[in-house]
Amino acid sequence: MEVIVNTEAATSEVEEEEEPSPPEPVVVPQIGTIEYLYYWGLIEGHLPTPIDVSITGSMRYTCPPLVWYNFDVFPQKIKITNTGYTVLIGAKWKTERPYLEGGPLLDKHVLSQIHFHWGATMMEGSDHSVDQETHPAEMQVTFFRSEYLTQEEALKHHDGVVIVCYLIKYGVTADERLSWIIDEFPRIQEAQTSIRMDPRPLSHLLPMFHEDYFLYWGRLHTVRGDEYAVRWLVPRTALYASYEQIGEFRKLWDPWDEPLLRNFRELQEREDRHIFFISPHYNQYRSLLPIPRIPEESISILSTAYQANPWMLPPENAYMLEQPEIVEEEKEDDDDDLSR
Repeated sequence: MEVIVNTEAATSEVEEEEEPSPPEPVVVPQIGTIEYLYYWGLIEGHLPTPIDVSITGSMRYTCPPLVWYNFDVFPQKIKITNTGYTVLIGAKWKTERPYLEGGPLLDKHVLSQIHFHWGATMMEGSDHSVDQETHPAEMQVTFFRSEYLTQEEALKHHDGVVIVCYLIKYGVTADERLSWIIDEFPRIQEAQTSIRMDPRPLSHLLPMFHEDYFLYWGRLHTVRGDEYAVRWLVPRTALYASYEQIGEFRKLWDPWDEPLLRNFRELQEREDRHIFFISPHYNQYRSLLPIPRIPEESISILSTAYQANPWMLPPENAYMLEQPEIVEEEKEDDDDDLSR
């Protein structure tokens, strides 16, 4: 039986198949723009972290000032948890949360959580090293892009999460900012234990800065095995802790009721990635600044939402409700009384 194949129809079907379109060319944003920083998140967001950062070998880059909003506002509640792998701090506010704008950010980034890394000796513990030197601990503060609504959703996007990493140096005396946290450790010694803490504004814990910090992109590998592209900010301003304070971290238990002696991640190679030195200002002899003798005052400001709606502020922030217009009116009344 002879089979007749319609070769013309087959040929026409092949010809009608659409050829794959060539990939769109990647346009590199102009250097000096914030978009240029975001571009490297696409290129280098997969590289491993943590790494060593240093003024040497970094690229000086000018950005607008980083602005801290609502860090002086008292939270409704603060919870501290021993997860078995780290100490985790979460807080809730009745209305608007603290957030960051400006700097290397194109839009608003909301505070999510705070956690710590430490080691078994005073010679190890920090995730990052600075000038090839490690420190006893590190505090990492996570922010996520507000348009993604949650940290879980933001982690799915290369531009979704920013982690600010504070190195914790050895200090002869105890750091009062950390004492507020560390004093609660005996109550969360067992893994998976959480307690409520005395609510305080996070400006009492976080050293705020608007310039003079390092920025790079790299991969975050979680305990669950997930991997995400994250932007890392390492300020030159550091916290400090006494020998006794660092020792309190090592008294916490892991999920197997053993002391959690170390939870820092291994240092990775920088490779060819970009490390940006954002808006350098202070003395650049060393990459980390000296421990200040007097704690710096808060540079946090109230957001427009709080300014327009003072009722949103908790009672503890009543001192912020002083209206200049009211003060002026009272002064005019006093002047009238005196003239009489």
